[in-house]
Amino acid sequence: MFKRPWSIWKSHWESRDTKKIFWYTIVALIVFMALPYSIINQIMGHIDRSVMDPILPIDSMVPYIGWSFIIYLTLYLYYPAAAWFGRENDVQIREMFAFHQALFVMTWAVNLIFIIFPTEVYIRDQIPSDVLAGEGFWGFWFGDIMHNTDQPYNAWPSLHVVQSLMIVLLLRRWGSISGIKEVFVWIAWVALCISVMTTKQHFFWDLVTGVITGLACWYWMCIPAIEASSNEEWLEMFSSDDSSDKASD
Repeated sequence: MFKRPWSIWKSHWESRDTKKIFWYTIVALIVFMALPYSIINQIMGHIDRSVMDPILPIDSMVPYIGWSFIIYLTLYLYYPAAAWFGRENDVQIREMFAFHQALFVMTWAVNLIFIIFPTEVYIRDQIPSDVLAGEGFWGFWFGDIMHNTDQPYNAWPSLHVVQSLMIVLLLRRWGSISGIKEVFVWIAWVALCISVMTTKQHFFWDLVTGVITGLACWYWMCIPAIEASSNEEWLEMFSSDDSSDKASD
């Protein structure tokens, strides 16, 4: 399913010589990932049913850190990064399409886990009461914004961890990050992983299963999809002149 070319990319392909392909990809991310996640999150929050409790001692040991909310939000820099750096040439554009197909399928599979195994992230009660009440600067962001839009469900595996890890591995494969840039990106990614706990948005279990899921999806879904993007079926749907393909060799 994710290794064969999807027709939804045809308009993206036709606009590959302009920055429209970047914005079209962002729209695809919103339609195929963000909206389904939000809808399922609100539904599970309304049902208010939890079938497991994955709490570990570390979940209470890790403190709430208000300013880590900023790091938590850096996830939304990873999505455009994959879309932006994937415009290098025709070969890379096809690889970007293939990667996002695997990313979408993985996200939908995780959404099923959210539905089948709903898990309430009740550790939000470790956040100071004034913040939960929406008082002060961080209270506005946590109590008024995040907690009202993101119900304490859709717990494991953490999509923050899964999706960001897959995108970092993609940028590394493309050579978009190397040397000191790669070191910085990995440090930023580790900080993002820590922030899912210091914001009390996730259990440690969610973080661990997120890393495992991200690695599994990269090796068993993303790499096969990226390699398939150069086969005859892909080239027939997204054809280009030989010079464009050779430019990336």
